[in-house]
Amino acid sequence: MVGSKQPTPVYLSPEEAEIHCRAGASIWKFCSTDNGINPDVVLAGIGVEVMFEVIAAAALLRKIAPELRVCVVNVTDLMILENEGLHPHALSTEAFNTLFTSDKPVHFNYHGYPPEVQGLLFGRPGLDRISVAGYIEEGSTTTPFDMMLVNRVSRFHVAQHALRGAAKLSEKVRVRQPELNAQLELDIVRSRKYIMDNHKGEYPCSFYNL
Repeated sequence: MVGSKQPTPVYLSPEEAEIHCRAGASIWKFCSTDNGINPDVVLAGIGVEVMFEVIAAAALLRKIAPELRVCVVNVTDLMILENEGLHPHALSTEAFNTLFTSDKPVHFNYHGYPPEVQGLLFGRPGLDRISVAGYIEEGSTTTPFDMMLVNRVSRFHVAQHALRGAAKLSEKVRVRQPELNAQLELDIVRSRKYIMDNHKGEYPCSFYNL
């Protein structure tokens, strides 16, 4: 049984969730661009709350950078990330590339310490294209979203990683990255101020009104 103190969104049916958990990871087509086919960047979530931020980042990117093709992956079994042959659950190189591509930027949003994921990925080819964000021991008694902000795993930070990675491959994204990054930084600052002033929620960022 999996429980939570607060109501949380449900994205998969029981049958879909069973298949997904048995695989250990899958592409979430409903929040990817064109079902995740031929993406410019891959965004992966590991953990409930940080996965919500990945989904929110993908929705945000569809508004601010509609030309950007995003593939969203959810990981439930960390051991699939191990290099092929090092663990019974480790994905083959072919299966790993099916999920995360062989050459596109990948960003992991993780609910634990980033070095844990980095250690599991060690030995996989092309790690220079992969970034990992996670708990950096910031924050105390505050709101859930503020914890995302101070540990740099919020939707705004995920979107920044996506734009940074895609800018290396897409001229359209590259020329707009400074402007978009500045707006995302502003929304981070405004969100933190709103939380401090109101002790709840997050600032309704300007992008949502586009």
